Amino acid sequence: MASWHERLIERAVKPTLKLSPEEFLSYARPKCKQIVVGDAFEQLIKSKKKLRIKLGIDPTGAEMHLGHAVPLMLLRLFQRAGHEVHFIIGDFTAQIGDPAGRSDQRKELTQKEIERNFRTYTKQIAPLLNIRKARVHRNSTWLAKMKLADFFRVLGAVSFGEVAQREDFRTRIKSGAGVSMREANYSSLMAIDSLHLKADIEVGAIDQLLNFMHTRDIMAAFGKTPEVVLMTPLIEGVAGDGRKMSKSFNNYIALADSAHNQFGLIMSIPDKLILSYFISFGDVREDEIQELDRFIVQNPFEAKKELGTLLVSLLHSQKAAESARADFERRFSKKELKTEDEIVVRVGLPVKLLDGLDVAFEGAQSRAQIRTLVRQGAVRRVMGDSLEPLRDESMEISTDTLLKVGKMHLFRFRKK
Repeated sequence: MASWHERLIERAVKPTLKLSPEEFLSYARPKCKQIVVGDAFEQLIKSKKKLRIKLGIDPTGAEMHLGHAVPLMLLRLFQRAGHEVHFIIGDFTAQIGDPAGRSDQRKELTQKEIERNFRTYTKQIAPLLNIRKARVHRNSTWLAKMKLADFFRVLGAVSFGEVAQREDFRTRIKSGAGVSMREANYSSLMAIDSLHLKADIEVGAIDQLLNFMHTRDIMAAFGKTPEVVLMTPLIEGVAGDGRKMSKSFNNYIALADSAHNQFGLIMSIPDKLILSYFISFGDVREDEIQELDRFIVQNPFEAKKELGTLLVSLLHSQKAAESARADFERRFSKKELKTEDEIVVRVGLPVKLLDGLDVAFEGAQSRAQIRTLVRQGAVRRVMGDSLEPLRDESMEISTDTLLKVGKMHLFRFRKK
């Protein structure tokens, strides 16, 4: 039987998927944390109509990461099944900033910052979405031109009491942070996007739940069929500490990062995250989840390598994935190191071992952690083909000293 990454890559590289409604639902449902409304979703898929699928992202930062890609993978599934996908880059709504889950108001972006971020987004999502076939919009195209009277008609469909009862808003008001009227109307602007596109289905993250519910209410008030909403989970960051993947927590994998870095970061995730990552980024059917879970439990290290190979294949190429995997196995499994693996550390020499390593790790390891590595014999001087353990943290190291620390680090010390 083919390995998991081979199975999933074979599916992923197919530009089109000829699936029955039941097969499509089997691929789509595992990627969703919540569906509003499930019966309506099934009816739309079983209708075999070409559906209009919407996903919006505000360009609030220049760099996208795997957390942003989770709903994109669902949008990709719709596109490959022949539906009409609309990717909205919220250059207008980015000036406000989505308030969902925020404890304070977002920093207001300048138009120059929004434009700079906008230019990077289509390039970053291109490996996951066929941009030539997708319909990419700026929502300023219609929002910036909207007449005030038309906007007030939309606001008339929204209850202020419902907006004020949002948990995130009540928390901010209670703390004295306050909520701006612009933020209070953010979900109304999302609804205008959906009305403009006549969306059948919207895809987005679960933290957008309240925005999506207001959108559905406004669509109904305007006599339109409320869109079905497919909400994807907020995947945990690579640290596995319960916090969502975010640049703020420095626990993310950037879509534009190198293949080798992406593979290495996947190998660093806790075992508990492997299954959720596979489901989010692979085309995994409902009836395959138990089998995949058994494979992960029995061999989590191999499962991570399969996951890393899948992700790098999606974001770069199969050749790049094979190279990244081979490089990882050479360095960390076979323990083979090459000159190009060395990290040159510039420091005033001679220097005490502890101080030199403190500079080399650049804060990634505390001094207490470095001391533990020294005591455990994990700090070794490379002497030709042999390794000499260094157990005295106060010993001095001189220029051109090469140290191997644990399995992963090779530091070459040079005079500053």
